[in-house]
Amino acid sequence: MTAITTLLVDSYRLLKARVLFWITLGISALVAVMYLSIGFNDSGMSILFGAIKIENAQLARDSPLAELLYIGLFTKFIVPIWITWVAIVLGIISTASIFPDFMSEGSVELALSKPVTRLTVFVWKYIGGLLFMLIQVGLFALLVFLALRWRVGTWNPSVLWTVPLAVLVFSYLFAVVVFVNVMTRSALAGVLAALLVWFLSFLMNAVEGHLYTMAYVNGGAVDESMQEDLRPWHQRAVAAYAILPKTKQTIEFSDRLVRVRGETGFSTETFTELLSGGMLDRQSLEGTDEAMRRNSGWYVIGTSLVFEAVLLGAAAWVFCRRDF
Repeated sequence: MTAITTLLVDSYRLLKARVLFWITLGISALVAVMYLSIGFNDSGMSILFGAIKIENAQLARDSPLAELLYIGLFTKFIVPIWITWVAIVLGIISTASIFPDFMSEGSVELALSKPVTRLTVFVWKYIGGLLFMLIQVGLFALLVFLALRWRVGTWNPSVLWTVPLAVLVFSYLFAVVVFVNVMTRSALAGVLAALLVWFLSFLMNAVEGHLYTMAYVNGGAVDESMQEDLRPWHQRAVAAYAILPKTKQTIEFSDRLVRVRGETGFSTETFTELLSGGMLDRQSLEGTDEAMRRNSGWYVIGTSLVFEAVLLGAAAWVFCRRDF
């Protein structure tokens, strides 16, 4: 246990020594302050701690719409843009050199001289790399949780689901980085490989989602016979996409978990409709909501974890057999 604790502490110290860690944490703090600056009162809402006021009785404190807006700003804008794009890219760059540096002459020999197996060292160094995203997202989500109580008067622990989901997305890509690191000892190669897998995942998600909408959602865009023809192609896309990590769909899984006033999760389209006063087309919105929930949790998260496990298993095998 002492050796494992030492490995985790070393990983934490290594992260703290990196400039990008503090840059990311600083930007997170700035985004959190901007989020906290949004408030609600009896007459409406305010921005920048009261500098800008919006008179709207529907947005008054303790109203369902106020809570929906506040949670929606976090789950539909901050999480997709900041946490699952910018922060993850910075995290990949910041942690990409963990294994190359560790495998350099002198470092790995010191760790392996302790009473732990090579596999244990590998696993805990990998877990140590995940601390980057866990610390960043965990602190931010905790601030959001407290802000909801302060600003709209409710405790909503469901927003904390964004923490494990964001860490999961990062872990998929970090597994790619580690695999390439162990094979090549190159931090740059690991970053490029992770970005390539991320792009392929984004592309396949778009293809599979578009085919599903065309083949199953009755929006009047295509006739029934064409839908029947497209369904086999959608199944092929599902099979092809199964081998890749589902980065976008994993974070969108929060739509099924984050709740407002005890109601089930809401999609971006539902959020937009409610903010616009319900003027959008309901049939179209229901079809989009259905498309966002088209895949099961096993397919989205389960197959992604299988992808991660295969890469980490191969990396661990090479790490354990390599001469240092």
